[in-house]
Amino acid sequence: MITEERQVRVEAVRSPRLRDYGSVQTLSSSIVSEGLHRPVTLWSDGTLISGGRRHHAHLLLGRRTIAAVFVDTIEDAAVRLLDDSRDGTAGRPWKWSEICRLWALMRKLDEPAAVGRLAAARQLAVKNRTLTKQGLRRPGREKARSDDYVLSVLRVPFGMSEANAGRLWAIYAISEGLRNPDRQKDAVESLRMIDAGEASIWACYKRLLHGQSTPLPRLAVAQPAQSTAAAQQLAVWERALPQLEGLTSGLAELGPPNPDLTWEQVSPAHVRLAAVRRNLEKIIKQMKGVASS
Repeated sequence: MITEERQVRVEAVRSPRLRDYGSVQTLSSSIVSEGLHRPVTLWSDGTLISGGRRHHAHLLLGRRTIAAVFVDTIEDAAVRLLDDSRDGTAGRPWKWSEICRLWALMRKLDEPAAVGRLAAARQLAVKNRTLTKQGLRRPGREKARSDDYVLSVLRVPFGMSEANAGRLWAIYAISEGLRNPDRQKDAVESLRMIDAGEASIWACYKRLLHGQSTPLPRLAVAQPAQSTAAAQQLAVWERALPQLEGLTSGLAELGPPNPDLTWEQVSPAHVRLAAVRRNLEKIIKQMKGVASS
């Protein structure tokens, strides 16, 4: 859970320095004149998750304490990262490599919870097999939320798809020597190009993982930090789409209207479903427009 805001000693904050803070002069002036707009976010052990520039500004100002809230799950950390993007004074666009370093830190902090999730998943699998053998459950596996739970949660504040987050992490893992050490130098250069907007994540991923020897195209790539509204919409889609998928499956199982029903009985539901269909078709058309642009 996210704790209530409280004051902690600035020196007690464990800052891993995941990113380049840049100039904090404007932020420092704002803190002196207006105070801190938003508290920093710390893990339960005091590790800094979000608010590195605010913490750095407090150190330079010689402040003894800083307002902070504590989290102990990656889900709550994602909420705080998303909320922090609302503060334009404190915020600064993240580079892609900096996002990867944050993910790497969160993986370490999340290890105890990851062990628990794995144990729960195994227990659920045993239970489902038992129910299937007893004829109380349809055969088949449950749809996994993601192949990488940490990325599936922590990609949302940065407006990334699961596929692109997975590709970026694969490049970072190679650059850190976690896999394919013979391609490490290529991965380091790929991350530099991605940060600089000289190549896309997909182009670098394809070159590293699929052994393409062709030069990387020099593209104008958007910065990773998207607007708060865009990131929030992605989060809403993540929650709403599974519900819509479940609803459509339920409607399919209901089957066509019974012939004994009259049009007067069917028409109210028909009108409401038609309105839903029109709204969905409008959204799908807009998505196609974005995909083709």
